[in-house]
Amino acid sequence: MTHSTKPKLLILTSSFPSGPGDETCGYIRDFARGLSSEFEVQVLAPPDRTARNWPADDFALARSCSVVPESIDAFQATRDFNDLPVRNIAERIGFIVSLLVFLIKALRLAAEADAICSHWLVPAGAVGAAIARLTGKPHVVVEHSGALHLLSRMRGGRLVARFVVSASERVVTVSDDLRLKLIALCPEAKEKVEVIPMGVQANEPVGRHSEARSRFAQSGSPAGSPKAMILFIGRLTEVKGVDVLLRAMRRVAGARLVIAGDGEQRCYLEALAGDLAIDVAFPGRIEASERERLLRECDGLVIPSRVLASGRTEGTPVVCLEAMAAGRPVIASRTGGLAEIIVDGQNGLLFEAGDELSLAKKLNLLIGDSELRDKLAINARLTAADHSWPRVGLRFARIIKASMNRNDRVPDDQELDRSFAGC
Repeated sequence: MTHSTKPKLLILTSSFPSGPGDETCGYIRDFARGLSSEFEVQVLAPPDRTARNWPADDFALARSCSVVPESIDAFQATRDFNDLPVRNIAERIGFIVSLLVFLIKALRLAAEADAICSHWLVPAGAVGAAIARLTGKPHVVVEHSGALHLLSRMRGGRLVARFVVSASERVVTVSDDLRLKLIALCPEAKEKVEVIPMGVQANEPVGRHSEARSRFAQSGSPAGSPKAMILFIGRLTEVKGVDVLLRAMRRVAGARLVIAGDGEQRCYLEALAGDLAIDVAFPGRIEASERERLLRECDGLVIPSRVLASGRTEGTPVVCLEAMAAGRPVIASRTGGLAEIIVDGQNGLLFEAGDELSLAKKLNLLIGDSELRDKLAINARLTAADHSWPRVGLRFARIIKASMNRNDRVPDDQELDRSFAGC
């Protein structure tokens, strides 16, 4: 039997798809695949009662077990923990118990690992940091947005952030906006933080629409005058700003909106769409194949993220780069990392967060100008190519390998580009 000579990497995450077709935090799955060429990758995720058997892949997947009743077990791989501080005491205790089981499982797996990489500062980052302190294993933590905002408003959150940062060799944020927020919360992070957005799978160029459009794209428009299809993909939560998109659609003629996703705001948004009397479909949570199909078929993807009263914003939603890779124009609010990816009028369109009039103007501009759509599509593909998983995976691999030798210097972007060119 031959043994791999690659170093062993343990990835800890609090969110993971329930199966190969699920896209709930699918970028963690793609992250694991993207690093598999450089590491022997083991992923540990929380339990998920909806999970299906994971087929053979470029990485190994393990899940911790659930030891508390389902009604109080908030530590699930497809659930959001941001409202944990306001949940009842039983749910908080259940979360802590399940997290301790996760820690024990992580300790066992870490014994075989050469390095640990955690996604989100809490809870996985705190677990990874604790293991790093106990075992001396190098730890790199990646922050996507939610945990940082949870810590910023949680009692003792600053101390938790300082602990995670101090026990980690490097910290990666997916946008410069998050980097600045992390430093504001934990100044010690300034010397350790890097900015690397998540990657995207490369796609072959496709035409504007497939011959048989998805049933969600169909509308009651007369034959010969099909409506443009505007797409939203994501969780239906307040920070996503879908209500702004619905209100903007009142001022957009000749278009149908498809809102693909589920979440606590779905009933509210469906009722709002009915009150506004707009042409919209709510297919709910979709499988990966339907997601790809909708991205191929749409005339534009909208990411209407907002800034919450707590200051919470999104990082850099991966669906932005997925649409760009598919050659589809993106209209996004000027929040978080979106304005770092999109150059208004060049590879996408930007509007001010929460401004439905500005969004409606951008939508009408996109629908009415075919030359603009073509220009945005071409430049969007170029942007997506710069964020392909081979490139992004190499950047993460360099950082993790440098953390394994504390005397190594992390290469700068020019060195990484030269390394990538030689691959």
